[in-house]
Amino acid sequence: MSERPADGYPDHNVYTALLILAVIVVAGATIYLAIRNQQLFGSMNPFSGA
Repeated sequence: MSERPADGYPDHNVYTALLILAVIVVAGATIYLAIRNQQLFGSMNPFSGA
């Protein structure tokens, strides 16, 4: 048997690491899309001239 009672929390904080990774990926994709829109359309917002 286990030496300590189960407290419902994981031993390693995997979910925090995954959350940080997801935030970094989403922020990187947003920056990439803003730069790409600037290159293609001359503006951060591709609908500004419509």
